[in-house]
Amino acid sequence: MLFNILIIDDEFTSKNFSFITDSLDNTKISILSDYSTISAVLKEEFIHMIIINPDIFSLEDFKEIIEENNLNYTTNPILIIGEEKDIQVEFDFIFDYISYMMPQELIIRKIRFCKKLFERELNYQTSINKLLYTDSLTQLPNRVKLIKDLQNDSLHINALAIIDIKNFRGINDFFGIRIGDKVLKHTKELLTKYIELVHNRVTLYKFPSDVFCLANINLSKKEFQNLVFYMLSGINNQIIKEQEYEIDIDAVAGITFSTKKNKLITADLALQKAKTENKLYLVFYEKLDNLEEYESNMYWAKKLKKALLDDDVIVYFQPILDNRTKKVQRYEALVRLYDKQNDEVVAPYHFLDISKKACLYKDITKNVIEKSFKEFENLDYEFSINISYEDINDPTFLIYIEEMLKKYQVSKRLTWEILENENIKNYDVLICFIKAVKKLGCKVSIDDFGTGYSNFEHLLKMDVDCLKIDASLIKNIVKDKTSYKIVETIIKFAKNLNLKTVAEFVENKEIFELVNKLDIDFSQGDYISEPLEKPNFKEDFI
Repeated sequence: MLFNILIIDDEFTSKNFSFITDSLDNTKISILSDYSTISAVLKEEFIHMIIINPDIFSLEDFKEIIEENNLNYTTNPILIIGEEKDIQVEFDFIFDYISYMMPQELIIRKIRFCKKLFERELNYQTSINKLLYTDSLTQLPNRVKLIKDLQNDSLHINALAIIDIKNFRGINDFFGIRIGDKVLKHTKELLTKYIELVHNRVTLYKFPSDVFCLANINLSKKEFQNLVFYMLSGINNQIIKEQEYEIDIDAVAGITFSTKKNKLITADLALQKAKTENKLYLVFYEKLDNLEEYESNMYWAKKLKKALLDDDVIVYFQPILDNRTKKVQRYEALVRLYDKQNDEVVAPYHFLDISKKACLYKDITKNVIEKSFKEFENLDYEFSINISYEDINDPTFLIYIEEMLKKYQVSKRLTWEILENENIKNYDVLICFIKAVKKLGCKVSIDDFGTGYSNFEHLLKMDVDCLKIDASLIKNIVKDKTSYKIVETIIKFAKNLNLKTVAEFVENKEIFELVNKLDIDFSQGDYISEPLEKPNFKEDFI
């Protein structure tokens, strides 16, 4: 650290002290004698030590500067150029004296002593500040530091989120304080990783007990809310293993965007309300824009997590009719969620997108795969399973498929339905996956073909077996000539490539008859059959 010494004297006489910088490492000397300049320097720069010549600058004037700038002369030693007798009682800020007549070695010794005194005091103050402003367990800034930062307008803190671990007291009581501390450290590390993803544009604080707080500076409201959502999802999906036990962490949050100086209060009110209403996430701010959407996200994330734990993620099977034989010999596996509380089966559009945000999508895919494999293992039907680019881009996914196909002998009857959309960042990954599963004996179909993301050029590079025509085209095919022409073009294209075709959303007799007229190979939709709990469609379709 550079040690800054201010000498208040005229430049001519102060040259007698030029040897100081040669004798002391990391020392900078500034020489001033003007009142306004001295005052300005003390305001703008951190001066560690002052040497003043009372013959050049009166001690009365210097006392005014000390009071004006709140200079801590107990921390920053002040020496006068003079004799011991010049140290007067009324100027108690004087620590010691030096004179031009002193041996250089003695002057250096006095300055070095003052420097050590300053460093000792600085270390002490640093330790005190650390105790005052830092949480000892996590080494994060604490609640007192946040209060101080909120009073600092230059930081521009515009939002807070208080995150509370709901079941922490139970963890402490059952497993003990050591494990409770481990949970807090683990949570801190997890939250820190999310903060790094937004380039540290928020600050994490640790409150007493099990409470953390985020202070937002640069993120937009939506970005900050999304960050909190992902953090909560991450915490709630974590299981900490301790010997033979698994510790499930459950967190809740309150957020405020209040423009008043009451952010801590309003964030805490939102947190308490979220707890009493058994919600995981509540926002307290003047205009509750998008609150319902975020509440819904948290509701479904928690519901989905519980459904996976309780084995309530289930699979339904929709028959696919062969338009030539008028028989059902294949099915599509469709994910559903069984809501025990309301005794109803929930469609995937309620929870599938949220499962991706909550990092539960991979678990759902594996759930559907194993249950479908098990269901069709001893049946003669063919069947298909929907997968996304997110699945394919996961390096472990193909390994999982290979393991499942060794366990269940269904590869010859299995078709992977891949949705081609804007999420596909690398078609080489997709092409490699198709080659790998076909080598295992599976077929591949492109789902929702004919949408804005379908690419005929990419299709020529992919060795697929079937095109499933997008439902938005099929449902309008009777009344909309454009839809009809697009479907007709897709059929001709598929036949030239020797690909099978499936029409989705065959909802009535008119659509079904037109699908057959266009010579589409298969029909799927409620006109044929709604999704079934079991693949047991018995009747021939006439």
